[in-house]
Amino acid sequence: MHIRKTTVAVLVATADRPTLLTSRALPSITEQSRPPDRVVVVDDSTADAAERLIRDWRPPGVDVGFLRNRRTKGAAGAWNSGIDHLLRTGGEPDRLHVAILDDDDRWGPRHLEACLEAVGTRGLDVVAAPFRRVEEGTAPRLTLPPLNLDAADFLVGNPGIQGSNLVVRLGVLLEAGLFDESLASCTDRDLCIRIAELPGVRYGVISETTVDHFACTSRPRLSTPGSAAKREGLDRFCRKHSGRMSEDQRKEFKDRAYRYFGWTEPKAATGKAVSSSAPPRSSASGPAPHLIVGVIADTERLENVDGLLVDLRGLAGDPELSGLDVLVLENGRGRAPDRSLRGLVERERMEGSRVHLVDRARMEGSRVHLVDRARHTEDASNGLVLDGGAGKGRKLAIAPARTILQSYLYAFAKRRPGAVVWIVDDDMRLDPLMAADDGRLARRRPDIAPFLHELRRRHAGGEFDIVIGAYTGAPPLPFAATVRVQLVDLAASLRWLAGQDPRAPLPDRSAENAALRSGRRDYYYDLSRKETDRLETPFWIVPAFPGETVGEAFERISTTAERLLAGEQIFRPLAGEAGIDPLDSLDKGFQRGGNTFVLDIEALRLAPNPSPAVGGRPSRRSDMIW
Repeated sequence: MHIRKTTVAVLVATADRPTLLTSRALPSITEQSRPPDRVVVVDDSTADAAERLIRDWRPPGVDVGFLRNRRTKGAAGAWNSGIDHLLRTGGEPDRLHVAILDDDDRWGPRHLEACLEAVGTRGLDVVAAPFRRVEEGTAPRLTLPPLNLDAADFLVGNPGIQGSNLVVRLGVLLEAGLFDESLASCTDRDLCIRIAELPGVRYGVISETTVDHFACTSRPRLSTPGSAAKREGLDRFCRKHSGRMSEDQRKEFKDRAYRYFGWTEPKAATGKAVSSSAPPRSSASGPAPHLIVGVIADTERLENVDGLLVDLRGLAGDPELSGLDVLVLENGRGRAPDRSLRGLVERERMEGSRVHLVDRARMEGSRVHLVDRARHTEDASNGLVLDGGAGKGRKLAIAPARTILQSYLYAFAKRRPGAVVWIVDDDMRLDPLMAADDGRLARRRPDIAPFLHELRRRHAGGEFDIVIGAYTGAPPLPFAATVRVQLVDLAASLRWLAGQDPRAPLPDRSAENAALRSGRRDYYYDLSRKETDRLETPFWIVPAFPGETVGEAFERISTTAERLLAGEQIFRPLAGEAGIDPLDSLDKGFQRGGNTFVLDIEALRLAPNPSPAVGGRPSRRSDMIW
């Protein structure tokens, strides 16, 4: 009775091997003396053969499910798809154990019973079984799993865990982060390292040999010496874990990988090569553009709008702009205007007038206009704009605030035909984070006038009316959606630094980070569904200045790590690529509505910001719906 309290799900990943699936894996599941409660088969191919087989294979009393790999192609993605499916369909992390079985391996009849007996009588979270390694032309060789789960044992090689001999509690798999989908091989070793480092995990080995692991050389396998998958897996495993190895461990790892698989350490990763200069644009034609910037100023965070106003002042002297107007909408609590915000605006008016006097021949100068709470409530009472709660002293929600801002921008832009309206969040700065050819990140001020010329030209050609721009630095998401991946980075960087001489210069791994970013949009996002192969791959701490030592970097991490909980990106910030035309990748960047260029001014009037309510709470992304 005690044993039955624990449920077990068998997880099988398969890909274009129906004969092996039906001759080994499935019969051995059917023959179990303790049948599984569930079986999930994940197909990593596009063929229908496996699905037809599973549809006709239904052991009595067993819940059988079939699904396609929804994540990264490969065994790790298929296993993670199955684990995710188990959780979503009622798997209890504290009670459900997951037994992994490769489609070409075979269990003995007592495998599940023996493993669950150990779970029940010894309170184990992780169980490993001895297995027979079956190779062609030789007698099967007995392989014993390690008696203790020690991360150091897996750094050099695999001490005896091959997936099919492993049973793990679902909660432990979730805490460890599942399989690393960036690894084409070495996935079992990597997972065991992370499980071994979880506090309080109870691991044990059964005495019965219950698994046949087939390591046949007559067919391609992940561990086939010289195979691309094995080389790539060892490359990534080395980059991920070599920094924490001792010199002896590193030498033993390299010697073993060369001896068994013909692997040699690759050259250091390089970032994606990009041009250091922007691609050529069409020559500017027509009058210089007039730019109207609209911003909602949160009076509880005036330091944000203060920095943005200073940045915008830098555009005032651009000879390619005919003029710059900044319209600030006050958003705070209470009915009275905020004096501090008024002071910031007055300061910018004075600075703008100085530019105007000095450079009258080139542009009209910059002007800053404030719509304070008094002006807003008066206009609302006259039916000119939405009130949004301002009349009662309430702070505006994002949707009504944006709609009110659009109303003022529309009235303003109608007096300046041909102007471009730029709606900017108050916490943005005009020095985006860009990646250079070598992968190093640095902030650079954009040359905005040629960009505006191009926007107008392509708008006139009927290409677009509204352009939603990109963010760099911290993503505009709730901080909780990016914390876990950065904790992966934090833990990996700390372990790496711990093995370095604190007086030595910090090695620059910017190129490795750049290679990890290349071709990926959601590398920073814990809840990524389309790109899940960076969730357990660490991004590394890089020097903050030339010559920064390991000790200084460690001190920097210790003082900034808490900022992770404020949503700051320490290890994997959003970054653009220097020299890449932003208009060539409008649908490939990190677009958000708080950086929007409006060419068709009528859109400001005709499309107020909707905010559908869910359970009485307004949704957040009103600007993206717009």
